[in-house]
Amino acid sequence: KPSNIIQFAHILHPSLHGSPHKFFTNMMLRARILLLALAAASGGSADAFKFMANFQPTKILTDDQKVEIAKTEERFGDRKLVVITGCSSGLGRETVKNLLASNKYYVVGAVRDMDKMEAVAEVDGFDMDNFHIMELELNSFASVHKFCEDLGEFQMAKPVDRLLCNAGVYQPSLPHAKWSVDGHEQTMQINFLSHFLLVSKLLDGMKEAPDPRVVMVGSVTGNDNTVGGGGVYPIADLKELEGFKAGFSNPVAMADGYGFIGAKAYKDSKLSLMMMSNFLHSKFNKSHGITFSSIYPGCIAETPLFREKRAWFRKYFPIFMKYITGGYVGVDEAGQRLFQVAHDPRCSKSGVYWSWNGGPREGRGAAALEKGGQISGGGGAGGGWDSIYINDQSDKVNNLELCVELFRSATQITGAEWPSAKTFTSPCPTLKVISTISDNMIAREELKRMDDRPGFNEDGTAIKLTKRKKAALVADKVLVQGVLGNTVGRVGKIAGRLLLGKVPETAIQGSYQEEKPLDVAAPTPVETKNQEKFIDAVDEEDKAILAEEIFDQVFANGNKAPADEGREWKIEESEAPKELSTV
Repeated sequence: KPSNIIQFAHILHPSLHGSPHKFFTNMMLRARILLLALAAASGGSADAFKFMANFQPTKILTDDQKVEIAKTEERFGDRKLVVITGCSSGLGRETVKNLLASNKYYVVGAVRDMDKMEAVAEVDGFDMDNFHIMELELNSFASVHKFCEDLGEFQMAKPVDRLLCNAGVYQPSLPHAKWSVDGHEQTMQINFLSHFLLVSKLLDGMKEAPDPRVVMVGSVTGNDNTVGGGGVYPIADLKELEGFKAGFSNPVAMADGYGFIGAKAYKDSKLSLMMMSNFLHSKFNKSHGITFSSIYPGCIAETPLFREKRAWFRKYFPIFMKYITGGYVGVDEAGQRLFQVAHDPRCSKSGVYWSWNGGPREGRGAAALEKGGQISGGGGAGGGWDSIYINDQSDKVNNLELCVELFRSATQITGAEWPSAKTFTSPCPTLKVISTISDNMIAREELKRMDDRPGFNEDGTAIKLTKRKKAALVADKVLVQGVLGNTVGRVGKIAGRLLLGKVPETAIQGSYQEEKPLDVAAPTPVETKNQEKFIDAVDEEDKAILAEEIFDQVFANGNKAPADEGREWKIEESEAPKELSTV
């Protein structure tokens, strides 16, 4: 009790009678000193201060924020928030069963048909206290935006802990493409592009979660280093993304820009998902702390994914996978696998492709019949919780250059806006002071380097400095080289020569060629008049630019100067004025 603590404080420090707050202040100060002493005693290495890595100052909450946090805790408790797409059937449905059964997750089911989802939830006995249905039509980018807005209101102060990109369509029998609301081929938009946009919308908020994960459901058919992906035509291949670069709008139906094949559209979409998982890991894992991974849960031969296949295929394909290839996986087992990647601490590793162990021809025949087809198989068949492993990805999935192009073109197609991928910067006040002082100097020195040796355009011509940069150079010559160079600068140069000495000859010598002159006209030097630096300008705009640069370097310390009001700078005009652009 507070009263007992205060009495204890009085016993330890009788002199503090009536001022327990002073006692607690002293105790906190001593505790901090003790922590620093312990860190120093551990060797003085940087590792000694790792305990401070996650230190956050106490946040002062408003009354509205306190109310929102209370409502959030009432709705979600201590459960993690999961968003899963396409969970009214198949893999997604079984995954939700496992998530809810663990009693550790609150699940948002993002589905196209809410009535169907409600019926499934009732049939399967979903715990509706921890399951919420929201509409998401992946055939429409507008629906993705609307879903994210609705989710933001629903989740309140709770960050999304898991995003499972599961929804997908497979239309291998189509003789021609079907188009989305946005005019894109449906398979690619539903399976990849809309998920791409969804991730971009939720990414920044997910970084607030303690262990955020984004899981892409891939496929062996998108990984051509396997029999299933590289031995059956058509093969997943984005080529040079000519179709995406052309805008991927009707009538362009394929990512590579060539003719439509329904099965290839599906395989290309899965290849795109796995490529993007790797790219997002490289771009955002360190800055946002989010785990990005893809999985192949196995060949779920009896699933609504094949609802558009012919009746004979739906009848005999499961038998073939069970008793011939040994690659069959039941939908319930596949659901356990997707759940595992969302739940298992071992699956917090980012930038990987998860599979489950087993030999592709192991246990066929009698053993397969005895086990009802549930045998160990390659590419994801068989194997339990502990058989998970990091699988190898094909050269196409690991094509970094094409991943960059895929990210750029998909961003343009979807209109996605991605957060900046900035890593943590030290809040050290000394660093901030030094940066403030040095930024302006660094910018000036870089401008001088660019003026001395300008870069080149693609056609080989020299890059010309903008009028603003030229004005900054002139201001530097007026102030730094002119005024300060003859005072403080001269003293600094003399002190530098005395302290540092001459540059060693060995450092100067050793070049195998003489430096060749550049065919670039030298900048016009600043003229001198009565030992004072001045510059000629013709129009008032040039004068204003130069005045701003000089004002910034003297008073604003590199920051953007305010409006011209209150300035007293004057640019002297000579009898033969020159364009500022020639300086």
